[in-house]
Amino acid sequence: MGSSERSNLKEKITPFLAMTQADLEGMVKSKIVWGWIVAALFLEVIRILSSRTMEASFTITEGLSDFIFIWSMIIIGITGSAVSSESGELADSLLSKAVKRHEYILAKFCSRVALVFTIYLGISTVLAGLTMRIGVNDIEIYGLSFSILVVALVLIMLTTMGVTFSTIFPNTIVSIVTLLVVWYSMTFFFSLIDEIKFLSPSYLIGELPKIIQGNWSGTEWKIVSGFSLMCIGFLAVSLLYFSRKDV
Repeated sequence: MGSSERSNLKEKITPFLAMTQADLEGMVKSKIVWGWIVAALFLEVIRILSSRTMEASFTITEGLSDFIFIWSMIIIGITGSAVSSESGELADSLLSKAVKRHEYILAKFCSRVALVFTIYLGISTVLAGLTMRIGVNDIEIYGLSFSILVVALVLIMLTTMGVTFSTIFPNTIVSIVTLLVVWYSMTFFFSLIDEIKFLSPSYLIGELPKIIQGNWSGTEWKIVSGFSLMCIGFLAVSLLYFSRKDV
């Protein structure tokens, strides 16, 4: 690759990287984000100390389930307002051609995925590490690794869904409420339908103790495939819709 080609590539990705960095820095400074981190760490430490006689697989499952049932509400708030809360700034940016539409949406996705994944990975690492030292160790390392990563995939799906809803709905409150309804419907009602229960986060949580112990059921590939396809689908819908949307 010649110097001119590298220069052109740098010019193309600079607006995307700048917007991603600025968006990420803004969220990192948020008191809500830091409150989430402190509360999550405090809750996990208390759980671990009070579960010394429990099997580690169940303690870790309970800790991971917090992200599905509790901390998902914070993720919904962060992602459901990603685009809809910036309509004025967005119009100015696009009209001035400082940033392209797909760069704007991809920056919103990347910054929020990076934030959610980093917080989740940090807290889940603390959870797993301390539990394995203190609790009754019944963990199979590959099962534990898969469990942490598959819950991360579910949270990434929630993040992409949140940004998509924020793209479609111009009102932040409508976006967040709709996201809450869809997310908790998936969580609690999908598990009641055999054909789609593998897309239910609560079904996944129910399977985690066995997976962490190394007992595989054979449905893991369906869970990974299902949530991966949902991530791709929501991203595609968001990009397509926003490319034709008036700002």
